[in-house]
Amino acid sequence: MKKLVFLMSWGCLLLGACNKMDATYDKFIKDGPVTYTGKADSVQVFGGHNRVLVNWWISSDQTIRSCKVFWNFGQDSLRVPVMKTAGTDTVKAYVNNLAEGTYSFTVYTYDAAGHHSVGTNAIGQAYGDIFQSTLAGKPFRTATKNAADNSIRVIWVGKDAKCLGTEWHFTGTDQREHDYFAPQADTTFIDGCDLTKPVSYRSLYVPDQHAIDTFYTDYKSL
Repeated sequence: MKKLVFLMSWGCLLLGACNKMDATYDKFIKDGPVTYTGKADSVQVFGGHNRVLVNWWISSDQTIRSCKVFWNFGQDSLRVPVMKTAGTDTVKAYVNNLAEGTYSFTVYTYDAAGHHSVGTNAIGQAYGDIFQSTLAGKPFRTATKNAADNSIRVIWVGKDAKCLGTEWHFTGTDQREHDYFAPQADTTFIDGCDLTKPVSYRSLYVPDQHAIDTFYTDYKSL
């Protein structure tokens, strides 16, 4: 008899514990199961002039209707509508009017009911006046004007990984204004110049190889 009472007591304890666990579980599912959309994948941030380009992929989840990009610890955000295809899609968003500095971005996807994915993070940098102030016209070793064939030959000093090249403004022998871009090289040769008129150039720079904007120095007279 004692053994039976002990087993009954133990069973009651187990039943009580199960009921308590069920009550705790019910608290979390009372509004139904949690729904998540497919998360953003391969988020990348490309820096620009007081702006960035955020780029990511979204899966084949057909319920996705929009994405949101958050920054400044979630205080600022940008909504991006999505027209979903049957496969994986690339989504891009420009975040403008950013002060120069480094930012952490978090991207979420959303369905029509407002359910969202787990966030995906990426870090990027916006450039501005501070970067611009570090730039100077690309230095040259010699610059020779040849009146015989109306040409200019410039030999540069070294190469700068951030320099794309130089942009020239001059009057041609046809007496028309010309703009000419010369990619970075050891030597730049320009012909058809009216050497009696002013010739000026400026240098073009990018903060890194993936930057979306180009920075320019002021024009200098040759």
